[in-house]
Amino acid sequence: MIITLWAYFGFISPPKFGKNNYKPFMQQLYVRILQGNEDVLREVASEITPSIKNIIAHASGDMGECKDYAHDIILLIGNKRFCEIVAEYHPNLIIEVYESLTVENIEKLPFRQFTINTATAAILNSNSLLHHEGDGFCSGLIGYIKPLSMAMFGDIKKLDCLNQQFASPLDADLLLFTLKNKQFQVYCNSTLTAIESYLNANEWWRHSYAINNAFHKIKDNSIYLHEINHNPTNYYNLECYQNFRVAVKFVVSVIELLEKHPSVADFTPHKLRKSKAERYQSIDLYDLVAELMFELTFAAATINVDKDTCWSIHHNSCWGEFVNHRHSKVNYYILKKYYRLMYDEVKRMEKLPNFKSAKILGFCLNIFGVKTPSKADYGKEYYSLRKVIIHWTIHNYESIRKEYARVAEACLVGGITYEDKKLTKTYGLGIRDEATKEVLELK
Repeated sequence: MIITLWAYFGFISPPKFGKNNYKPFMQQLYVRILQGNEDVLREVASEITPSIKNIIAHASGDMGECKDYAHDIILLIGNKRFCEIVAEYHPNLIIEVYESLTVENIEKLPFRQFTINTATAAILNSNSLLHHEGDGFCSGLIGYIKPLSMAMFGDIKKLDCLNQQFASPLDADLLLFTLKNKQFQVYCNSTLTAIESYLNANEWWRHSYAINNAFHKIKDNSIYLHEINHNPTNYYNLECYQNFRVAVKFVVSVIELLEKHPSVADFTPHKLRKSKAERYQSIDLYDLVAELMFELTFAAATINVDKDTCWSIHHNSCWGEFVNHRHSKVNYYILKKYYRLMYDEVKRMEKLPNFKSAKILGFCLNIFGVKTPSKADYGKEYYSLRKVIIHWTIHNYESIRKEYARVAEACLVGGITYEDKKLTKTYGLGIRDEATKEVLELK
């Protein structure tokens, strides 16, 4: 009988956390996590999984000693070493935790350490399930269901409640400029899962701080493209370029998600043109996408090497992806905001000449050329922006050059040169016998 009971409680149905065993449960858990042995921690993660719902229920319940112990257990499993083991070997524990969380109990429970540390480990560790959920074509049933992604990022209400406790998994502790391409891809895919939940729950009219923070993380980890200036011949293998491409693809994917939701796609932003002060108020997804596009454009504009590489990055890797002849209201609204950010930045040089605005102007001139446009030209989608940029250049470039020569020189990229109040753009030779040139007379 003793052997049978031992086998039953040891292997078949181990005891779960409850009012009758909370003290020894906590003591054994503390000792094992304190040891830090990997094999032991894997066993702990496996044994605590069936009890996690009880732990959360007691920690959310009435006052008492059992509640205090459950509260401490939640803090204990936030141990960074333990979370790394859980993320790699026991994603089912993470799933159980998120399924047990509700909007009500999130405010009462100290889950910040667990959610942040498991999210960080799952993103950084290439062996975690997040890296292998992929899509159904590559990953089979797991790719269709995406159990871990949906548990962690698939409920926007939980994410925003966790964000109020600084515990959203989208706020994972990711150091700037250190993410590998696959890790950054996983983070962007996780953000897309959160945005899809945001749209499906008809929460898109309400500002989401969790998603807003995710956009900032994506921006911060994709705008160090200037490293290409030191290695232009092999730039496509650089981590900075690959992460930049992931961010550009993320922007396109968000636009596609918006287009698939009619209630959102038919929504007209309250104000297409916002003043600088208004941009910090009532920010919606249109604003977030347009601002990320602008920051990625500036990252591309920092490239100043040979004209073929400049064109490849400026046009093919950036501009061509954003302005890709998509005919939808969503794309129209976002591009309007994007163009306004571009023009406002260039116009800022009238009061305060600076290198950032100069780089944006140089990017535009490289893409548009220096010929005064007409509506019959290729590029009707951005005719208005092209027209005002060329007009501004004609009337302001010369005066800036007289007082701020270095700033004016920063505008000249991609085969554009200055001489005698003229800007000349020389295109690539291609199959022609002589390179095509455009000249712009300045005032």
